[in-house]
Amino acid sequence: MTGAEIELRGVTAGYGRMAVLQDVDLRIPSGAFTAVIGGNGSGKSTLLKTIVGLLPAQRGEVLVDGEPPRRARSRIGYMPQTSEVDWSFPISVREVVAMGRYRFGWRRRLSRRPREDAESFERALEMMEAAHLRDRQISELSGGERKRVLIARALVREPGLLLLDEPAAALDAAADDALVERLCDIAASGTTVVIATHDLVSVVDHYAHAICMCDCCVLAEGMPSEVLTEEVLRQTFGREIAIVSRRRDEQAIAASAPLADDMRLHLGDEHAHAEGHPHGEEHAQDA
Repeated sequence: MTGAEIELRGVTAGYGRMAVLQDVDLRIPSGAFTAVIGGNGSGKSTLLKTIVGLLPAQRGEVLVDGEPPRRARSRIGYMPQTSEVDWSFPISVREVVAMGRYRFGWRRRLSRRPREDAESFERALEMMEAAHLRDRQISELSGGERKRVLIARALVREPGLLLLDEPAAALDAAADDALVERLCDIAASGTTVVIATHDLVSVVDHYAHAICMCDCCVLAEGMPSEVLTEEVLRQTFGREIAIVSRRRDEQAIAASAPLADDMRLHLGDEHAHAEGHPHGEEHAQDA
C-alpha cells in the first residue's frame, strides 16, 4: 500500500458562511502516522472533513496526492466521531462495513468485482478483530465494538489515506492501547494515517508526526519530540499544561514521557492510560 501525501495551501473552510479553519498551510508526508491534537473546538474535526472533501474549501487548495479530494475519494477512508452515527438504526455490522465501498455523499459504488469486494470486506473485519460481529445489529454493540466497526468500514476500500476522528474517545486504557497498536500496524504497511486525538501519551509513544491546533489554526507541526514545546502546549491545551514540567528526579522520570525542551509529560494516577503501556519502560530508560 502506498500512502497519500496531503497538502493544504492557504485553506479557509467552515460551515455555511462561518469560517472555522483560517488560512491553513499544512503538509502531511506520505505514510506518516500523524496525530492532530487540540482542545474541544480547536478545529480538528473540521480539518479532517476538509481533507476528505465533506467540507469544501472556501478559499485555498486541498490536495491529496496532487489531486482535489473529490478526485481522490476512492483512495480515502474516513471514520467520523461515533456521536455522529445513529446507532439505533436497524442495520447489521455487515451492511455498515459494506457501505465503505460507496463514495462519500452519494450511492455510486466503487468499481470492483464482487469477489474483490468480499475479500476486502473480510480483511477489514479481521484487521479490526471484528469478524465475529458481522451479523450483529449495530444497536447491540459496545462502545469499543462500534469504533472497530467504523474503522473497518473506512478500511474496506483499502485506502492510501485513513482519517479517524477521535477513535479512542471513551475507551479504557487497555482498549485504547490495543486500538493504537492496530493503527500502528496499518501505518507501518504504508498507509498514511491521520488521527484527531486528545491523548498526548499516545502521541509521544507512537506517532511520527504531530499537528497542534488552537482556535482553528495550526500552531505547529512536525515530530512530537520537536514540536511539543512548553509554549505550543500552553496554547494548545491551556491549563492542561499542568502535567508538564522540567523535573529531573528519578521518580518523576520513571512516571513520565519525554517532550521537547527537556520537558516531561507526567503520567500520574489521574492519567490511567499510562498504566501498563507497552512502551513506557523504553521511554523511561531512554531518558
